[in-house]
Amino acid sequence: MSHTDDTDETTSVEVGAVNQLFQDVTFPLTTEELLVEFADVEITYPHESDTLRTILETSGHETYESQNELELAVLNGVRRDAVGRPHYSDRGDSPHDTDEVMRTQQSF
Repeated sequence: MSHTDDTDETTSVEVGAVNQLFQDVTFPLTTEELLVEFADVEITYPHESDTLRTILETSGHETYESQNELELAVLNGVRRDAVGRPHYSDRGDSPHDTDEVMRTQQSF
């Protein structure tokens, strides 16, 4: 399950490409096992980056049963600005808005 070449360079992966990082990993896999191999990997996003170790500290010591489960843990652990503007949706107002007039004027 190696992600590195023979150099000492840190691997950087954009947050949107996390799925590619774990393609060759065999599951189930614990956080500890994962960090032995990937702790130095930098997950980058606009204006910031964090190591995978820093990101997964928020999820605790878990066992990941699948690649999807691990990717979700990473996406849940990144900084708020890593995945877009907070509270932004391109789908219009929230269906929970109380302004009935605004909701009825939306077109889909």
